[in-house]
This record gives sequence, structure tokens and C-alpha cells, in this order.
Amino acid sequence: MERLIDNALIYGSMVHVDQPHLVERYNHALEALGIAKTKRPSFSIDATGFSPEIADDLDDVHYLDPMGVNRRFIIVSPEQAQHPVVNINFSSTIDFMRKFYERNAEAIKILTLKDVIYGEIENSTYSVNDIDDVLSIKRAKFRLHTHNQLLEKARELTTLVNRFKAEEESWKDNALLNAILALAKECGDTRYNRIVPRQLNFAANSFWTRHFGGVYVFHDEDDATVVIGSAKQKELGSGKRGQDRFIPLRNYREVLQYLQETSRIEPLNLKWLDGSGLLDMRFDLFVRNQISEREPEREIASMTEIEVKNWVHDNLSDLNGMSGFKLLSNLRNAALHRSAPQQIKLPAQAQLMVSRADPEHSDYQLVNRFLSEYVPFDFLMRFIVNKHSFYRDYETWNDNKKDHAVGVITSVFFPDKQALWESFFEDWRLVNA
Repeated sequence: MERLIDNALIYGSMVHVDQPHLVERYNHALEALGIAKTKRPSFSIDATGFSPEIADDLDDVHYLDPMGVNRRFIIVSPEQAQHPVVNINFSSTIDFMRKFYERNAEAIKILTLKDVIYGEIENSTYSVNDIDDVLSIKRAKFRLHTHNQLLEKARELTTLVNRFKAEEESWKDNALLNAILALAKECGDTRYNRIVPRQLNFAANSFWTRHFGGVYVFHDEDDATVVIGSAKQKELGSGKRGQDRFIPLRNYREVLQYLQETSRIEPLNLKWLDGSGLLDMRFDLFVRNQISEREPEREIASMTEIEVKNWVHDNLSDLNGMSGFKLLSNLRNAALHRSAPQQIKLPAQAQLMVSRADPEHSDYQLVNRFLSEYVPFDFLMRFIVNKHSFYRDYETWNDNKKDHAVGVITSVFFPDKQALWESFFEDWRLVNA
């Protein structure tokens, strides 16, 4: 873990809280949520207010998500909007927080000038015991509070102003007028300053959840829901709606057919695979992974391209028996000779290994995360779109492989994250080049 922290591969993009008044406000929110205050004079927080330092002090990484369903949040600065959400149990939490900040930017900016915002993202269930509970999640609502009652007073002021407008004799009501004036001194004119957040309800689109070992829930336009997960997980029972179904993660043909039928992935795209550099990189990662498994003492991070090629030649007979090696080798050869994609016939598992989401589909980020499940050796892809799997896998690696992973991520991804993202996931110029 220290290697990841030192190289900013975990907790690397967070807001530093070190101003006494912000620390005090954060503590007010902790106390209101029933959590022990921190004695730290400074700490880091993500978009929801989660702090790894405070989690260490409490010995509880789930202190803002105790039941793993309704994430709590603490907002002391609008700057948090630009940062990620860590330790998630639902990928939709990221979407909810992003939309909440975006739709209520002005209110958040005004409220955090004087107060702290805290609360909970509520949905239809308070615990997850079976897949039924996951499928019941359709919408989420932000329940907001402020320590100094600034938000609550602003809401009260809005109610009183509306009452003043609606009642013909209200201008004679001195108590009403005095109450409006008193609240306006604290909140300003809520008709113009938008101190009260405008949107608190959000729809839950397709998502991944950590529950049951990791489950993907895809919602379709015909109101059907498809759950994809481990075959060991409880399948959808007879009490479910007829249009809902469960697909085992390793039922490659059915998974591929579903993704194709719902236009969630694009057809085999050799120009993208070759032009983005993903194919060569993935081949190299596959080979170095094999070296690490067979020779764990070898420093794969320092091996040159020639040394890797020589190792491949020396172990070619064994590697040729591996479907992943044959697939990547054949595709590299096909791309080199500009073969037509329609001439290449791949089994379903192989196609899932070299597919990407259709960038035009609303679920494309979730689908790219899902597809990374089929390339466990590509730790760079997992780090970019599926950090939960990356961190889980990382804990099982030897030190040499950990060094290699850190080196690749910091040298390939960090220098220009946006350019790499566009090349891997969004740049359609490569399709028609």
C-alpha cells in the first residue's frame, strides 16, 4: 500500500483540509453523523468527504458507508467536485456525486462559504441481502443538512416568501415580515442567490456493485434488467419480473450477444487496437505477466524489449498453448497486414478480450469497466477504469510485479491522462483513418 500511496496510485487526487475553520466544520459533520471527531489538524478528503487518514484513525474505511448502500457525504469546499470518489460500493455513487455538484454548483459554493454540508444519498433499501435489494435501486435522493442551519433557514425563508406572495393581507402580518427580514440577514435573498440546491433526486442508471463479489446491473430501454456476475451468485428467482435475467460472467457467448444486441460494444476494430497502441501494450503486459508467474524473482520492470522477445522465443512452445497469447499474436499479425476485421473469426471469450464500449452509448464507461474483467493481465486498463479490481489484484502480486505495475502506470498514464483516455476509449478518428 505504501508503494501505491508514494506514487499517487491511491489517494493521489484529494482535497487537502488544513484550515482550522474547515477542520472544525468537518468535525461538526462527523459528530452529527454519530462519528468520533478527529484530532488531526489536517487531512485529505475525496468528493464525498472520505479521508484515508481519518479512516486509519477509526480503523474503519467504511465510516461514511457503514451499510454499504446509502453513502454519507461531508462537503466543506466546492473544490471537492473536481476529485474522485474512493472506496465505493456502487459505481453509481460517482455518477450521483458528479451530477449533484454539477446541478447545484451555485448553492454548494454559497453554503460552504459559511457552513458545512453533510447528509446521505438515500435509495429504496437500507441494506443488501440478496440481488432483489440491488434490483430495487431505481433512484437516489440527497438528504442534506448544515451545521449552522444555513440551509434549513434558507428553506424556511423560501417558504415564508412564497407565503407572503400568496396571501393578499400578508403585508399586514408584522410577525411574518420580521421573520423574513431576520432570515434574510443570514441567508440573503433566496429568490436570487440560489442558496437552496435545485436538484436532489437522480435516476440510478446501469451500475456495478461490490456486493456479492461484484455484480453488474444493466438497465435497458424496454424496462428489462440484466445482471451479470459470478455463477456462484444467487440467480434471479421466480419472484422476479419476467423481463429480468441473470447471465454468468463466464458465459462468454451470452454476454457477448447481449452487449452486441444492445449496441453497448463496437464491432472488432483493428484500426483502433493497432493505432491506439493498445494491442502492442497488451501483448507486452501479457508476456511480462507470464514471466512474473514463472520467474517471480525476475525484475520484469527492467527487462528490455529485446529481452522480452528472447524470452518469448525461448518459451514459445509453452506460450503457443495459451489462448490469450495466440489471440494477441494473431491480432497483431492481422493488424500489421491490414486484414479486414470481418475476415477474422474470434470465439466469444477472445472477442471480449479485445473489445471496447461504443463511445456513443450512455453506459460506455461502465461497459469498459466490465470488459476489463476479461483481461486480468492488463493492469493498466484496470487501473484506469476498474480500480477495485486493480487494488484487489495488486495485493496478490510479488514485489517485482508491483514495481512493474507502478512503473507502467506512472510513465504511460500519468503524463497525459486525457490523451490516453481518448485514444483508448473515445477517439473515433482511428476508426476511419
